Amino acid sequence: MSANRRTYQEMAGDEIVQGAIRNPWNPRAAYVFDPDSHTVVVTMGSRWGRFTANGEHLEGPLFEADPELCIWMSRPRPKNHHRTSRVVEATGER
Repeated sequence: MSANRRTYQEMAGDEIVQGAIRNPWNPRAAYVFDPDSHTVVVTMGSRWGRFTANGEHLEGPLFEADPELCIWMSRPRPKNHHRTSRVVEATGER
């Protein structure tokens, strides 16, 4: 592994990283974007893998990732995006 890249454990410790997304088809897989290396880190139990924004394997013992989730996680989003801000500000009106 490259010396300048952080591992998932360095980012998360024993908890899932804030902003990580679980794969709906495989809930054990957590996807998180690493802004320092512009890669997506995927963990599944004790296994992990680092992937490009298109889902191509770079390193780690986990060789497969959902390319759609890698694309989704790697794209920039505005902080006040209507979908995220609406969830935060949602009241019990539903």
